[in-house]
Amino acid sequence: MSTWPVDPLALARFVHFAGCVVATGTAVFAVLAAPSPPSVETDRLRRRWDAFVCAGAATAAVSGLAWLVVVSANIVGVSVDDLFRNGGLWSVASGTQFGQFAVARLVLALLLLVPTWTPRLRLFLALGLIVLIAPAGHAGAEVGIWGNVHLIADAAHLAAAGAWLGGLPALAALLGAAHRNPAVLGETAARTTARFSWLGIACVGTLIATGLANSWFLLSGPGDLLTTDYGRLLTLKIGLFAIMIGIAAVNRVYLTPQLPATGALQVLQWSTLGELLLGAGILLAVAILGTMEPAAGHSHTVVSDNVAFVHIHGDAAMADVTIDPGRAQRADVRIHLAKEDLTAYTARAVRVELRPPEANIPSIAREAKPGPDATWDAGGIAIPCPGIWTVVVTITPPSGAIVVLDGPIVIAP
Repeated sequence: MSTWPVDPLALARFVHFAGCVVATGTAVFAVLAAPSPPSVETDRLRRRWDAFVCAGAATAAVSGLAWLVVVSANIVGVSVDDLFRNGGLWSVASGTQFGQFAVARLVLALLLLVPTWTPRLRLFLALGLIVLIAPAGHAGAEVGIWGNVHLIADAAHLAAAGAWLGGLPALAALLGAAHRNPAVLGETAARTTARFSWLGIACVGTLIATGLANSWFLLSGPGDLLTTDYGRLLTLKIGLFAIMIGIAAVNRVYLTPQLPATGALQVLQWSTLGELLLGAGILLAVAILGTMEPAAGHSHTVVSDNVAFVHIHGDAAMADVTIDPGRAQRADVRIHLAKEDLTAYTARAVRVELRPPEANIPSIAREAKPGPDATWDAGGIAIPCPGIWTVVVTITPPSGAIVVLDGPIVIAP
């Protein structure tokens, strides 16, 4: 049992999200809302914003690595110490979709630390950093056309959240500097706040649209918002978001027109910090939601307590491979074949091969027997060791070329 007061996976996700959001939002703010032409005062602010981007990127890099380590240890079924000793971290990083995208985000975060990028190039790097979180969530586990739609909606949701929420620290820094020196920065703060306000409106619209789309995929109905743990936490997130919209509306309608009055600058700064605190609550909720099963049950798990599973998506066919039990012992393999439109894929013969994680262990191959509803079974396979195996499904159709599908599958100890 874990001795941590909070779930390490949720904590790593939260810190990673926060770092990505700050890096992305500040980079967006510097290009789309920041004051121009440059001056001594605004140059000083830009240096501070550059520090925000670097701090966010460094946080994202460290927490992203921690996230990868926690997930890898869970997948391989070993402690963190054993994970580094037996090479399991590299196996997950190179052999799974989650690991590959985690490495990609780590590279982008490190690139953001390079001080010589232009603001626009830094913006593109930061957007890439935050949208690549999408494949690590529930959307990344879905397949087919609707899976792609969900993934695009989630990526747009992340980008909009990063641009709006992540830009708030940069705005607060500008408002604070303008309050201390209104004669020099007051007008600049007024113009910048107005531009950021329009950016915020666009982001809020995107968040609402993509949030509704994501809810359609992750909830079986509106009732789930009150009757499931996942739905209740999502309801809390929606409530915090609604409060943020209310504060932003007051800022837009009441406070922004009063700028550059000194009193309005100070109140708007505190209001922005309040929005930022609410946003942190939303990020925490999102971090926890990503560790929970959606109410609609759309996500695919790599491994459960008793069953190992992998979905393999090819151009000609798809295969859902289940190994029960998903442990190093005698197990049964079931393969369900489908076409791109999820209708049954008819095959004349199916062969399954399990390739081990260690080179000195022989592969295991079996001819599967046909079952009902496009399923094929291969029973009594003795799996000698845990680790990340590779399952290879060779499909012989009634006519045409043979189809070969392969993918990683995790076998627990």
